[in-house]
Amino acid sequence: MGTDDNRVRVLKRPGEWYNSPYTVLRHTARTAGVLVWGAIAYDNLSTLIVMRGTLTGQHYVDDILQPHVGPFQNGLPGAIFQQDNARPHTARVAQDFLRHFQTLP
Repeated sequence: MGTDDNRVRVLKRPGEWYNSPYTVLRHTARTAGVLVWGAIAYDNLSTLIVMRGTLTGQHYVDDILQPHVGPFQNGLPGAIFQQDNARPHTARVAQDFLRHFQTLP
């Protein structure tokens, strides 16, 4: 995921010496993101979708909502689609798509 270059980051006051018992090793390198999306209904499950990297509103619509949520919702009349307030979920393009599918008022 990230790189391990064995660097140690130490925060100390000016004039204070490095004191190893008071250091905490923390991973500070950027890591590759992995997102797994799925839907669950009372008697039905969607396919799990694995995406790497950053998910934008447009990618959410193109890669998850259109190909997976639409068909899944169509097979479940009266179902309520629920999600959290993650940025891709609240992006205008995603909200517009969900209104088109009548999952939002």
